[in-house]
Amino acid sequence: MTGAAAAATCLAVFACDPGERPRATDATVLAAASLAGPFEEIAEAYERSRPGARVALELAASSTLAAQVRAGARFDVLVTADERTMAAAWRAGLVERPSTLATNRLVVIAPSDDPGGVRGVEDLARPGVRVVLAQADVPAGAYARAALAALGIEAEVERNVVSNALDVRGVAAAISLGEADAGIVYLSDLTPALRGRVKVFPLPERVSVRAVYPIALASSPEHPAGARAFLDLARSDAGRRILAAHGFGLP
Repeated sequence: MTGAAAAATCLAVFACDPGERPRATDATVLAAASLAGPFEEIAEAYERSRPGARVALELAASSTLAAQVRAGARFDVLVTADERTMAAAWRAGLVERPSTLATNRLVVIAPSDDPGGVRGVEDLARPGVRVVLAQADVPAGAYARAALAALGIEAEVERNVVSNALDVRGVAAAISLGEADAGIVYLSDLTPALRGRVKVFPLPERVSVRAVYPIALASSPEHPAGARAFLDLARSDAGRRILAAHGFGLP
């Protein structure tokens, strides 16, 4: 292979500079999609602290990650957006005993121009209001439906659902693009860019579901030392400051 071809391969596969040796993966982390912002920062902090190391970070709905793990995907650290999914992985012997990393809350969002005239969560049940929720089998969708059920409006809102997004990022994207009148996302999804494009309505405290994010090491990690080091960083004061900066609550 020529030097130019080698450099191109390095860039495409490892995003490294020409002449730099490809970095070895030090930890493979599977994390809930709603953790994208803070976990990208934590991964960068990890790589800065361990020159030459690389974190392979995969973000997806917790149900998708669980399916991959059950199918035999190799990983070192798993973080889900709910305790039920993690508990199933633990009972199956796929992870070590989990601990709580962070918490989250739900909010209703509507496009800035508010075509549906939404003023709060009850309006999602009004006929004609177009609603987007995460799929019922992912934590964001399950949490949202639990809150709606507690308000006694789940059936009415379900009739207004025009799309079930694969994960909570899909809900946020649909509302920011004006593809529906309202959706339910996590408080942590309200990035500066999104806040400029949506209106935000908190859920009543009596039905505000607290999302819990457990973290666990794989029972047979591919990179034991890197796995432990990443988990320790995520749970450290530095990791928790990053999570808090992105709107997550702490255990």
